[in-house]
Amino acid sequence: MLFSFLMACWMDSSTLPTLNIDVINFSNEYLERPNVQVYIYDSPLICPDGNPASFFFIKPQSETPTPIAVVFHSGALDYDDLVEAEETYRATGRLRSEWASSRVWETLNLSRKTLDTAVTDLGYLPTALANAGVAQLYPTNCWGDLWHNSLDTQSNDGISEGYDRRGLDMAQFMLNLQSDVTLAEELGLQTVQDNLDNTQNIWIGLGSGGQAIIELLNQGNTAPTAIVFDSSPSDWSVYNDDDFEFEQTALERIFGATNPSDFNLDSVNVPERSAWIWSNGDSQHPIATLESGAESIESIGGWVVDTNSIGHVFVNRDWNLAEQTVQYALTGSAQVDTNSDVE
Repeated sequence: MLFSFLMACWMDSSTLPTLNIDVINFSNEYLERPNVQVYIYDSPLICPDGNPASFFFIKPQSETPTPIAVVFHSGALDYDDLVEAEETYRATGRLRSEWASSRVWETLNLSRKTLDTAVTDLGYLPTALANAGVAQLYPTNCWGDLWHNSLDTQSNDGISEGYDRRGLDMAQFMLNLQSDVTLAEELGLQTVQDNLDNTQNIWIGLGSGGQAIIELLNQGNTAPTAIVFDSSPSDWSVYNDDDFEFEQTALERIFGATNPSDFNLDSVNVPERSAWIWSNGDSQHPIATLESGAESIESIGGWVVDTNSIGHVFVNRDWNLAEQTVQYALTGSAQVDTNSDVE
């Protein structure tokens, strides 16, 4: 299903063959560990465009079992018009497998083209994780559903929309793949499980990717060792304001008759080792939904950082912050640099 494909480190993501690459080398100016490789796989899940949803696996070389981090990318929200028929749909590129894979390419800073202009991706988070010897899984979301929908438990109106949203299924697949030996064998993905230390696991949500963490905990999954939220909404009720018509439409299609507030940060129990990175100058979310999350994480003794900067998603564009975040996730201790140079 997969074959090797040689490529330069910098590429136009619109031309990348997103689903048929076996392995490439990871590169960044701050990378200290040699021979870090990126594997790209097809998952069993199908995007609305009929192509498989892919996932990425970064595997640093190590003779001992490595911690594992699952990183959920930002931008998985689609609020376009309903489809006119089951076999067709009208949507932006966010419902395409290529767009979803490109969001990971951008997160890794291995793409020259930027599809999510709200985020500055310099690849510092995956680099800091790799330097620390942490293996990494990057699922893709081509369903625009904030990682909420599952075919069996939390389905959208697939008949009306013309496709099934399956972001939660993809997030759950990433967890199952880490420890389910039978699943890995059936799919030929034993390599993903090789040499993982599942007693040290981290979930990281970038932007709206933080919702994946809330959804997984809401499903009863065991909380990981550490959680990191960066620029993630904590409460969807703030979008009831008349200023957010498009977001309201999306939330109605994603959550259906269910109240989105039932899937907020305060609806789940996060581990004490939880980080909340945000800014009072966030360009994408109402400040109220970020402030309330900061208060919640602070109340349990977690690590809270207000970057006090204009922008959205900061841990992947600030090297000092990336290093501190990884240190905190692995040890529970981080030295906050209040003079961090966020570009």
